[in-house]
Amino acid sequence: MSASPHKTTEDRDQDQGQGQSQSQSLGLGQKPSAMPDPSGPDTAIDDTEDLADDVVTAQKNISDSRRQSKLPTGINDILPVPFAPNIRPITISDLESCIALENAAFPNPDHRCSREKFEYRLTVCPELCMGVFCTVVPSSASAKNFEIDTLRTAKPVETGRNDGAVSVLLAHIISTRSNADVVTDEAMDYPRDYKTNRRNTSSVGHQEIGRTICIHSLAVEPKLQGCGLGKLIMKAYLQQVKNSVLADRVALICQDYLVNYYKRFGFEHVGPSKATFGGGGWNDMAFKLPSTTSKKKKI
Repeated sequence: MSASPHKTTEDRDQDQGQGQSQSQSLGLGQKPSAMPDPSGPDTAIDDTEDLADDVVTAQKNISDSRRQSKLPTGINDILPVPFAPNIRPITISDLESCIALENAAFPNPDHRCSREKFEYRLTVCPELCMGVFCTVVPSSASAKNFEIDTLRTAKPVETGRNDGAVSVLLAHIISTRSNADVVTDEAMDYPRDYKTNRRNTSSVGHQEIGRTICIHSLAVEPKLQGCGLGKLIMKAYLQQVKNSVLADRVALICQDYLVNYYKRFGFEHVGPSKATFGGGGWNDMAFKLPSTTSKKKKI
């Protein structure tokens, strides 16, 4: 995962096996542009992004060399339409877009969430998953030679809309709940009989009453990395989790080079992770949430 790329790490099946408004409705508790080098570290997110807290329209934090080369300097220079993010929960209907984004964001197949895990998580706990979407008109995208993998899998914004506008996934966070304080191999796995046995009595996968939210994937479309989307979705996600008062902490695992990135959001570096996913070598990160008791005292 490293929850890195902006992705978190873990997730490849170890078993082999719309919108002008910004809608941050994560119903918790309710049921530029060059592709990353596969030989290098995952880049599901770009740790150079650094938006001001009150900035909604993500603006690219570019280097002097990019300015000199006159490459796009912001997300609106890259997208074929003005950036009007729609932040909403992800559901099983978004499965193909999540897979397309994951594959694009993680050059290393061993660090990707598998189709099976996506199906499981988007079926049993979609309320813990969030996506940043943007409405795009295909003809405008074609005219500006704009192409990303999730554009092909995008669903229509409205049935019968004349311009054929679709809702394109640009970034996502995929999570489950766990009884452990950090992300474990068991938390990253899933029960193979979940489709027939709705009541999970094992310690594998999503734990309905778990007090730790484990982020398994934080991924940003490669062509839009560095535009602040990773920060946008992480801040929105943490705020929703805080408001839900349903967990004690948010945990993830990441590679060494992303430790400081997650510290910016308030995550603490717990230490080396025991997770063996993708060959191991991860770091445990944890974000402590205000306790339910202290919240009640303030009311």
